[in-house]
Amino acid sequence: MSKKLFFGALLGSAMTGAAWLSLPDKKKKDLKTQLRQRTGAVMDAATDYALDALDIVDAKLAESEMDDKFNRFTDGAKKVKKAATEKAGQVADHLTNDDFDEQTADIRAELAAANHPDDNDDPVVDDDIVIDTTTDDDSEDQHSDEK
Repeated sequence: MSKKLFFGALLGSAMTGAAWLSLPDKKKKDLKTQLRQRTGAVMDAATDYALDALDIVDAKLAESEMDDKFNRFTDGAKKVKKAATEKAGQVADHLTNDDFDEQTADIRAELAAANHPDDNDDPVVDDDIVIDTTTDDDSEDQHSDEK
C-alpha cells in the first residue's frame, strides 16, 4: 500500500506541475493572489485561535493560583484548628485528671505551720479582718445605750 501511495503522490505532483505550466500567466497570477489571501486568512484564524487558547490558559492559571491561595488558607485554618483542639484537650485533661488537693497540699501545710508574731512576739496568727457576730437586736441596744 505504501508503494501505491508513493506512486499516486508522484503521479499527482507530475500532473499538477504539467497543469501549472499549461496555464496562462494571468490565470497563474490570479491563483497566486488567491493562495496568498487564503493563506493570510488561515494564518489570521490560526493566530486568533492561538490567542484565544492563551487567554483560556491564562484564565485557568489564574484560577489555579487562586485555588493554591485558597488551599494554603484552608491548610492554615486546619493547622490552627488542630492546635486549638490539642490545647483544649490538654486543658480539659489538666482540669479533669490533675489532683489539685495533692498539688496544693504543700502550700496548705506551709500556711498552717506559719506563725506570725504580733507585737508581743507571741506565736499568734495576725488576722487583718475581725468578724464580730452581732444580731440586729444587739445593735439596737447599743444604739439606744449611746443616746
